[in-house]
Amino acid sequence: MSNEKIRFSERLNDALDNVQFPKLGGGRKSRLAEHLGSPSIEVNRWLKGQAFPPTSVLIKLSDLTRARSNWLLSGNGEAYAAGENPRGNGKMPPPTGQEKLNKEAVDLSLAWMKLPKQQRDALARVIEQLLVQVK
Repeated sequence: MSNEKIRFSERLNDALDNVQFPKLGGGRKSRLAEHLGSPSIEVNRWLKGQAFPPTSVLIKLSDLTRARSNWLLSGNGEAYAAGENPRGNGKMPPPTGQEKLNKEAVDLSLAWMKLPKQQRDALARVIEQLLVQVK
C-alpha cells in the first residue's frame, strides 16, 4: 500500500465521520457502496487505503462529505469551503494574535485536526489521564 493511498483513506474516513456516516465495521462499507452505486469490494479498497476511487466517484464523495475533492484526494488546500465544515464554524482553526493563542498552540491544533479521528480519540484519552495525574 502506498502512503498516498493510506493518507487518502484517513481523510476519507475522517470526512465520513464528520457527517456522522456509519463507522467502519458498523455498516460504513455497505452504506457507502449503496449510496455511490459502487461494488463493496472497491469501496473497501478506498476505505482501507488500497486504492483511489475514479474521478466520478471522488466528486460524489466530495458532495456527500462536503469536503473539497482536491483535499480528499491529495490533502492539499482547505478541507472545506467557508461555512461548509460539517463540524461547524466553532471547529475551525482559531485566529492568532497577542491576546489569542500563540503560534505553538495554533500549530499544534492544526496538526491535531489532520490526525484521523481514531488517533485523536486515543490521544485525548492519554491527555485526560495525564491531567488527572497532575492534579
